[in-house]
Amino acid sequence: MRILLAVATVLAALTVGATPAHAAATAPCVDGGPTAADNAAATRLNSVLTGTLRNAMTGYRVSCARAVITAVQRRGLTERAAVIAITTTIVESTIRNTSEKLDHDSLGLFQQRDSWGTEAQRLDPAWATNAFLSNMQSRYPNGSWASAPIGEVCQAVQRSEYPARYQPEAADAQRIVDELSGPAAVAVSVYGALDDGRLTYSVINSDTGNRSKTVVSTDTIGFTPVAMATLNFNTILVTSPDGGLYRIDVITNNTSLQFTVSDRIEGGWTHQLLTYDGHGHLYGVANGKLISYVVSRAKPGADQIGQRHEIGEGGFALKNLTATGDDWLLGVSNSGELRSYRIGADYKWSGATLATRWSGFDQLVSPGYGFYYGRTPAGAMYHYFDHNPYDLNGSDLQYYTDDPVDTRGWTQKLLSAQPLSS
Repeated sequence: MRILLAVATVLAALTVGATPAHAAATAPCVDGGPTAADNAAATRLNSVLTGTLRNAMTGYRVSCARAVITAVQRRGLTERAAVIAITTTIVESTIRNTSEKLDHDSLGLFQQRDSWGTEAQRLDPAWATNAFLSNMQSRYPNGSWASAPIGEVCQAVQRSEYPARYQPEAADAQRIVDELSGPAAVAVSVYGALDDGRLTYSVINSDTGNRSKTVVSTDTIGFTPVAMATLNFNTILVTSPDGGLYRIDVITNNTSLQFTVSDRIEGGWTHQLLTYDGHGHLYGVANGKLISYVVSRAKPGADQIGQRHEIGEGGFALKNLTATGDDWLLGVSNSGELRSYRIGADYKWSGATLATRWSGFDQLVSPGYGFYYGRTPAGAMYHYFDHNPYDLNGSDLQYYTDDPVDTRGWTQKLLSAQPLSS
């Protein structure tokens, strides 16, 4: 009986929201402890998290998540690595730097055992995160972790007796990373294609909404593109009127824009719309059907664009399409509604109308992190900020209609923003 009671006490200590007789002791994650900003972020996250940490985020947990994300960023890895790390800490410790050994000899945010390092090392969020990332990279060489399922990567590193627990927390991990790593002011890169096949490159300051430059190529790509998606700073995918898919490799600076067009990657790309989410997922709309693909290289060929899946059974009658995050899409419907969509791992979608009367925008682009840009047929560009782009709710959408990026001059046939996470 005493053994059963002891086990029950330990399980209670690891259960979010419980009030156990003995909660596991914790160590600080950042010097000085949680800040007022951490507490405010916890409040915002409690309104959107849906998994284990639903209504359970605290300033302390936010400070620990922030320490993990900072370590990932300093290592130079992408946002997806941060999502993998945070997913792991949700499952292993509910993002608490546990300093008491409740499960064998495991300690810290990642519940790393003695074989990983000293107690001091495992309780140092930066050291523990880097140890996790090193193991991840050794098990997934050549960056292959970036395209593998998040739950699979977590399990490969942790070797848990409960491998199915990771993937369900990935969506909340993404929300936490987006909340804590979203830049306040960045240079938003927007590529464009003119009717004559020339390309443009523009930069917008996300904080002020001001365009700092636009450069236009002298050469043309040889056709008027139908759809366009930016993969990263110097790689664009376009489709041709006859259904060809081409990769464009771009070189640009303050005064010029040069590029090379790859050989035709493949045919059959009759998509009217195309966008890339910065997390390995390419989406297109063809005749009202939403289709997803996996892109496995920064500069893909035909073999690195695959795993085609149709999402739902049609009904995506959209004027434009852009991606706002990992498997999150945004578009204006033919009836003028601003629509947000979440694409699940099972290729099913959920969506909501964020606003009405958006029919005036013929182009809509987003680099992620809640920054939205809409272009009118007259060439004006407007900017907006969604304080939580993943809540399927437009009540926190901030408008800057009195301070447009430009009142005219955006004459491109197509526009596409580089994902900030790429």
